[in-house]
Amino acid sequence: SVNGVPVKEYELSSLRSGISYVMQKSELFSGTIAENIRWGKADATDEEVAEAARIAQAEDFVNGFAEGYDTYIAEKGASLSGGQKQRMSIARALVRRPEIIILDDATSALDLATEARLRKALRENLKDATVIMIAQRIASVKEADRIAVIENGTIKDCGSHDELMRTSETYRDIYNSQMKGADEKEVAINE
Repeated sequence: SVNGVPVKEYELSSLRSGISYVMQKSELFSGTIAENIRWGKADATDEEVAEAARIAQAEDFVNGFAEGYDTYIAEKGASLSGGQKQRMSIARALVRRPEIIILDDATSALDLATEARLRKALRENLKDATVIMIAQRIASVKEADRIAVIENGTIKDCGSHDELMRTSETYRDIYNSQMKGADEKEVAINE
């Protein structure tokens, strides 16, 4: 259900209008940064474009360009890094202020610090939205309300991080393989 209404009772166009979807492979179009973000909402104001970019962690690199939001982007975003492309695609999805946003491995090209800032900004600015994050990194989903461990197309386990650490051997194995040495690095940084 969405907002307490069973999905089957929604008019399909109404349901789709409330969902934004961001894929791992970002598709950008030749045009300015602002035009690319406005693909999500054609009548978005300059303030809405800038707010979406800020939440998506794109504001700093956009403001680093001499032309800012009027900077021309080559076809397919050839002039941007993978992480910049992903943040632009996320901004495009956010400018719509969706009820549901699906991030399908859409943060894979971001470093962990940028991704952490993005997750924090999403929590603070999209309080009423449902965020579905599909990811391979435990760090990407660790703070989620519910995490589904999918193996061979089937949900094997589901719960919070703490629950899965207690009950899911698969989740623990993934966690241990990805976080190996992370605790030692954190101690070294804090000393």
